[in-house]
Amino acid sequence: MTVIISDDSRAAWGRQLEEELVQMGVRTQQFAADRLRIRPCIACSSCSGRTYGRCVLPDDMQHLYPHIAGCRALVLVSPLLFGSVSHHIKKVMDRMSALGDPRYHYSDGELVKGMRGQGMRYYMLGIGDGPDEAQRRAFCFLHEENRRIMNVEGRAFVLDSRFQQAELTRIAEEIGRG
Repeated sequence: MTVIISDDSRAAWGRQLEEELVQMGVRTQQFAADRLRIRPCIACSSCSGRTYGRCVLPDDMQHLYPHIAGCRALVLVSPLLFGSVSHHIKKVMDRMSALGDPRYHYSDGELVKGMRGQGMRYYMLGIGDGPDEAQRRAFCFLHEENRRIMNVEGRAFVLDSRFQQAELTRIAEEIGRG
């Protein structure tokens, strides 16, 4: 399963990517982060202590956790803002830390030990209005740091908001065969 979490507040880029992947026969689930009620991480450290592996904030992120933990590919799609992601996607990224401990993974509806070995691929797609090289580098650096922390494979992509459909198809093909 490929899970796409997108900030579609400016355009339906996540939905477009999902359509491309579905046409290729890839099973997908798409969530619009801008329509979900997700609170920012409060850095309480409960997910690594008192409530180990679980976030204490009751919101829509609780619904996303099983999908993220059980996916083979995770794609975050965001408007490119100053070389980074939107606040909707940033909240998702920060809150994923509850799943980041290598002793947990998703199996039969439960978080269980051993997540690191699940083989998930992690992609980010940033779409901006004429992104310059500095924005591209910053976005790719953000992805690379998160990819290393998560101990997974993957890649970042940056597109101009006036992209051609063929560019999105090429990205979908790379994600789909990864």
